[in-house]
Amino acid sequence: MSQQNPQPTEHQRTAESEAAPEFTPQITAKQAQRVNAPARGMIISMAVLVLLALPFFLLQPRPDGQTYRPDVNVAQEASYAADVAQFQPLAPDLGEGYSPNFARWQGNTADGVDRWEAGWVTPSSRFIELVQTDLANPTWLVETVDQAPQTGSREAHGLTWETYQKENDQGQLTRAWVGELDGSTVVLKGSATEEEFDHAAQAVVAADTE
Repeated sequence: MSQQNPQPTEHQRTAESEAAPEFTPQITAKQAQRVNAPARGMIISMAVLVLLALPFFLLQPRPDGQTYRPDVNVAQEASYAADVAQFQPLAPDLGEGYSPNFARWQGNTADGVDRWEAGWVTPSSRFIELVQTDLANPTWLVETVDQAPQTGSREAHGLTWETYQKENDQGQLTRAWVGELDGSTVVLKGSATEEEFDHAAQAVVAADTE
């Protein structure tokens, strides 16, 4: 009679499985160092970069909320423009608190109106611009005052100014004053206050009499 090998019962298989120890891979200290080396290298590199960049951040001037104001000599630029203009470009001195940020002659323009331009940042941190030409025409004037409707006229410092005003999409008022001086049209425009416009108009008239 042949003998049959007895098959393990389900209980025996379960017991054998639970008794078998789990295999946990072991690594040596040198292997652990090799594994951790890339991470340590990355941390060291980042620390070196931070230390190198730190002096540049520390040396940067702290923001003080002041608008950048370049050094512009309006009178000097006006003297250069006088060499090519057919009128005397005005260089009003607006005084303390008004910082000029550009002054230029615009010649050979696409609209055919050559002009002198200068601009200032005002004490209220707003802006006012002077535009002067002897070639003004109605179409150019409408564009120069940004299509603002005329609100009337006023006498200021011996000159009659036509006044324009409009409100932009952000609710900010922009103004323009237009006057005639010695055969040239002078436009003051920008977001400055009415008091600042009056101050600029006085400086323009004073510059014309110099």
